[in-house]
Amino acid sequence: MEQFMTRYEDLKRSKKRTLRGYARDLALTGLSLSTSEKYLDKPRVQFLYLHHIFQDEEKRLDALMKKLAKQHQFISYSDAVEKILTGSIDKPYITFSSDDGFKNNLRAAEILNEYNARACFFINPGIVGETNFDKINRFCKEILDFPAVEFLNWDEVDKLQQWGHEIGSHTMMHMNIAKATAAEITDDMAQTYRVLTEKCGSMKHFAFPYGRFFHFSEVGRKAVFDAGFTTCATAERGCHTNPALPLTSKELCIRRDHTVLGWDMSHIMYFLINNAKHASVNNNLYPDTFK
Repeated sequence: MEQFMTRYEDLKRSKKRTLRGYARDLALTGLSLSTSEKYLDKPRVQFLYLHHIFQDEEKRLDALMKKLAKQHQFISYSDAVEKILTGSIDKPYITFSSDDGFKNNLRAAEILNEYNARACFFINPGIVGETNFDKINRFCKEILDFPAVEFLNWDEVDKLQQWGHEIGSHTMMHMNIAKATAAEITDDMAQTYRVLTEKCGSMKHFAFPYGRFFHFSEVGRKAVFDAGFTTCATAERGCHTNPALPLTSKELCIRRDHTVLGWDMSHIMYFLINNAKHASVNNNLYPDTFK
């Protein structure tokens, strides 16, 4: 029977727990006991990103927003970038984003709206509006290593924008840029920029799929900006402080913290606290390999 995944608990059951996973959870629990939330008062910009908000994660997002609101000001993705580039980070700021364009992002947006928070939703235009279960299942399994989930359609993408959220590119079909040729990368960047500009209006933000530095390349970074995008985001952990020297958007390497709402709250907070504690101007820049 064709059935889309709708609950995080079902997702967990579909993936076998490993000894490494249990050890990781145990270590994070221990580490979280020795961290202090005082570091969250440090002026910085923290980018959080999600992939999904399943039905049983909605209350968890609400709880996280309540907790973060105590020490942070929520700002839009574009405003967060501007804070870094202008060196005007004067308090703790948090902005949100989400990758892949799952339909349940609509519910995430509704909850964010309740806290006057806005996000940037990075989508793959090639899968937006797809309704064929077999195609979706194949894409999720082969590309995302994920069970089949419903994706946004273009009317819903438009609704996100009407609510004040931003849309960004995640390549046409979730390309692993590190494994693509220069021609493939250039063509994809141009196509996704053109499609998203036609569908959504002006287009500024890009986040490369899979998100680690080894999933990207200098060829890819150059193609992003040549296509017309003005920012590029990773999924490398870290937060941003005022730069030591003037910084352009092409030089800015946006770091984002992957957050799964099904995780223990103390584990989510550990990563944020640890990033704040070790905040560095170096986080604003790409590694030396991207030169």
